[in-house]
Amino acid sequence: MKSCLVVLIALSAVAAAPPAAEAQTPPSVVSTRQWDITVYPLFVWIPLFFDIDIVVPPDDGDSGGAGDILDGRFDGAFLGGVTAANGPWRIEGFGVWAALGGDRLELPFLTVDLDIIAFEARVGRRVAGDIFVTGGVRRLALNYDIVLGNLPRLEGKPGMWDPLVGVGWHRPGRSLEWHASFEAGGFGVGSDLELAGDIRLDWKPTTHFGLSGGYSGLYIKSSKVTGRDVSIKGTFHGPVFGLGLYF
Repeated sequence: MKSCLVVLIALSAVAAAPPAAEAQTPPSVVSTRQWDITVYPLFVWIPLFFDIDIVVPPDDGDSGGAGDILDGRFDGAFLGGVTAANGPWRIEGFGVWAALGGDRLELPFLTVDLDIIAFEARVGRRVAGDIFVTGGVRRLALNYDIVLGNLPRLEGKPGMWDPLVGVGWHRPGRSLEWHASFEAGGFGVGSDLELAGDIRLDWKPTTHFGLSGGYSGLYIKSSKVTGRDVSIKGTFHGPVFGLGLYF
């Protein structure tokens, strides 16, 4: 499942190689023009492939349990965000809500309902050509309802702050823009580990309106929960489509 993120990294690296004949702006040159603002009011994310693993350690006399879903259930996923770019600097903010779940009818019986709610902000600095290094923070909440075997129902909505570091590739154009990113976060500060990657193409038929589409993936592993200890590990990836407004 985590192979999808490796594919996204590879796509970003291949696409990041600029044409030999294209002149690049030196990273040290600070633009004096106004900021280029892009608003993405709505993205529809369709995680065609996802997996959720649950581990419940032994506690209070029971033996705990573990399992993964076999039949997935997708209720919806939406994203939105805004970006601002000026010279070597780039600022981005995005939010996501996704409702997923699944069942395992084989032993150990498992039913999972999981809502992922996240907001992130990051700042990027161009280091070479169209390549940016990025850093930021994500607020992540996992709203879960889990039934595993004969254990009591497990419910909670833990929230956590995750530091983020990553790399981005952004190639603007008059009618076409390419965007790709990969980032890692958590590192035990909030969640145990987060990995996220995406690649998108923006088509701008007019100056201020466009369509955006691509592929996005997310991996989360978290053991910071409310109530009884629960380890949740999920991998989600699929196409994403949305609208762009350019100013």
